[in-house]
Amino acid sequence: MNQTKSLIRGALIIALGLLVPTVFHLTSVSGTIFLPMHLPILVGAAFVNPWIALIAGALTPLTSSVATGMPPLFPIAFLMAFELAAYGWTMSWLINKRHLNVYAALVISMLVGRIVLGIAAVVTTSLFAVQLNPVMYMKGAVLTGLPGMALQLLVVPVLIKALSASLRLRRG
Repeated sequence: MNQTKSLIRGALIIALGLLVPTVFHLTSVSGTIFLPMHLPILVGAAFVNPWIALIAGALTPLTSSVATGMPPLFPIAFLMAFELAAYGWTMSWLINKRHLNVYAALVISMLVGRIVLGIAAVVTTSLFAVQLNPVMYMKGAVLTGLPGMALQLLVVPVLIKALSASLRLRRG
């Protein structure tokens, strides 16, 4: 894929990363429960190279925080930048470079993202004296986000398959 198309897709991932959570919040559906910002990153990563996916993942929560105030910039958006960057890079690498099936790539990406989030929480609390207990934060993030993780497991593979089919039809 050419560089311009990759960059446009990366920008689209970021735009959807702003739009999807806004729609969730407008309908009073909690972002902390359903993790709507994760969906465009995980889906979009299948259609760009790992580095574009990493950059889109890192920029999305920071951009959203500045543009909408959600999530709060520090420490939440800052921590999410690491998590979503890990989701994007891992998902893209596993699908596009290792040719893993979408379900396996998704589960591994979700695990890697949570591990990176935990490491980022520990480092952030150590370096910046943030009043955040990393263990409690991670426990809360995982338990609160279980419905969102279930949604990801249901929706992401379907969206990737549908978009893949659509892109193949457009080329032909």
